[in-house]
Amino acid sequence: MAGLVLTAVIMSWDRVPHFATSFPYVSLVDSRGLAPQELLAFLLLLQRGLVMAWDRLRKKGGAWPSTGIALAFGLLAVAVGVAALTAFNFKVAVLASLIFCFALGRGWLLAQYIRERELKMFENVVLWVLVVVLALGYFQFIGDAYGLSQSWTQLLPQYNSSTGAYPFPRVQSFSLEPLYLGHWMFLPLGILLTRYWRTRKASIFEQVLLVLALALFLLTLSRGAIAGLGLAVLVLIAVGRAWRPLLFLVRTGVLTLLVVAGMLLLASAQHNARLAETAPSATAPDASSPSSAPSTPVGEPVKPGVVGSFTGHAMDVNDPSAQTRYELWPATVDIIKEHLFTGVGFNNARLLLHDGTSTSSPAEANALQPVNNDYLTFLSELGLVGVLLALPLLWLILRALWGVVRTRLDHPSSPYAFALVGMAVEANFFQSFSLLRTWVVIGLLIAGARLVREQQARSRRTDDLAQTVVLNPALEETAILNLGSAGSKTA
Repeated sequence: MAGLVLTAVIMSWDRVPHFATSFPYVSLVDSRGLAPQELLAFLLLLQRGLVMAWDRLRKKGGAWPSTGIALAFGLLAVAVGVAALTAFNFKVAVLASLIFCFALGRGWLLAQYIRERELKMFENVVLWVLVVVLALGYFQFIGDAYGLSQSWTQLLPQYNSSTGAYPFPRVQSFSLEPLYLGHWMFLPLGILLTRYWRTRKASIFEQVLLVLALALFLLTLSRGAIAGLGLAVLVLIAVGRAWRPLLFLVRTGVLTLLVVAGMLLLASAQHNARLAETAPSATAPDASSPSSAPSTPVGEPVKPGVVGSFTGHAMDVNDPSAQTRYELWPATVDIIKEHLFTGVGFNNARLLLHDGTSTSSPAEANALQPVNNDYLTFLSELGLVGVLLALPLLWLILRALWGVVRTRLDHPSSPYAFALVGMAVEANFFQSFSLLRTWVVIGLLIAGARLVREQQARSRRTDDLAQTVVLNPALEETAILNLGSAGSKTA
């Protein structure tokens, strides 16, 4: 239980609290890599998995860890190891491979050992973590709009309205960047939406939580994540095939847009007020004079306001951020062609893209711009060998997704299927292959499918036993006698 709770909390925290020397004496710091709390959660889950495997072996009830699931995850780890042996920079590849295999192992443990009641408990913990994330996210937006310092809002300078690229804050909560926040929020949004789709009801708490979560998701202004959310919702509607949840979704969407509009208008009002305070004072001109109208200096472009900047960035697919990706992707394709079979090694593509050396340190490699496309990164760093060895895991994922489709979302894997669809779309513009939350979602998706198969197997055994007893009354008498003798021995 402790391992699952820690996993749910750690998934949303890319930055961790750190004591600072100045007021308020707390600062969120970058914790990318193998953080101590992640290692602790992994050890707790590993201990629990070993205990459950031993109990199953002793009782001879249930099965030893599924060979198919272990093989699917293990082959991908083998692919990473093969790529490391032929890596451009061996040291960088080994460290990145260890971090990746840690997340991969966490996904396997969840896929193999989690039970149904623990799956429900995990979802509830994720929703309570969402409450904390939303509290900090909205505090960041409102606090920044009213001029609170970075030490209070915990926004990085590039996402602050006064020092960043836009006149409004881009919330990041406990995440490294707004993109990371949107990536994590696919999971709680999937839990809330699919829960309503399955039960046709939601408490006031869940409805308010859904609206606030969707609004904060949009305020991150992560275009890849927003595209992923749009496609995931369309898939949800197509698979669910029901009218009542669709009306609920429309009502929720309208409320979400109202919240977003209100937040942007608040930021716009505060931004205009600050501009008026900092503008140079001048005597009031004569209203009858033609020159009394405010004028913009010749040659200086008019800067859009908060709302204009927000909508402009959302629609601009040729801004500097997008152009960086457009420049890196063709160069990555060239790397794939040159290292087609085993790739260049984990986390090495960025070194080749930016003229890194084979002796660069892992810290120097991490400072370079990544490919920001998981599919191109996978092909360039693991090659065709990695693709072939990943096919068994891909088959398990597709089979679990098909189970969700067949049951019209009445499946324990439904929230994770929703999250994975959104993550898969964002992966076209994002580097998420080594993130813990990616493999937790994959592990729980496969775990839900495993739980359904186990339940069906138990039902078949029960039906077969009942049919045998009905068709042969003598077996019923024998069964009763056996139960009676067993009871007397126990007594």
